[in-house]
Amino acid sequence: MTSSQIRLATDSDVAAITALLQSCAQSMSDQGMHHWLGVYDEDSVKANLSGKKVFVLESDNAILGCIALGTEKAEYYSACWPQAPQADFYITQLAVSPEAQGKGYGKQLMQYCISRAGDAVIQLDAVAHYPALIAFYQSLGFSIIETGIGLGDKRHLFSLSR
Repeated sequence: MTSSQIRLATDSDVAAITALLQSCAQSMSDQGMHHWLGVYDEDSVKANLSGKKVFVLESDNAILGCIALGTEKAEYYSACWPQAPQADFYITQLAVSPEAQGKGYGKQLMQYCISRAGDAVIQLDAVAHYPALIAFYQSLGFSIIETGIGLGDKRHLFSLSR
């Protein structure tokens, strides 16, 4: 079994992270979930790197996953969930290479961010038509606190507070 490590992403990772996110977007689109298509390009990845802590999961010097942990909610949160409470941290951009899915890498990335956040409140969102992802977040202790329409999709807002 190959070992993996999680580390803070750097500017030199932008191309690999962009390729990973676009590969995931295409894979999801092939399954009927189009909400990531056209969302991630090098500029959006660079913006995440400058405004959030972006972590990558590597194995054999290949980036197989990424996740972003920030302190600012996404712009659409206010329109989608106007009554939602603020959180200390927001998780975005969780992605695992389609070829590497099912090996626990997404769980490792999530647990890494959860442990870094300590006792803080963490929020994230997911489109409602992705039941496996909803179950995944719930298995990590996240609860749906709001449901609304954001970016054209029905979305659930999840919170983890300890």
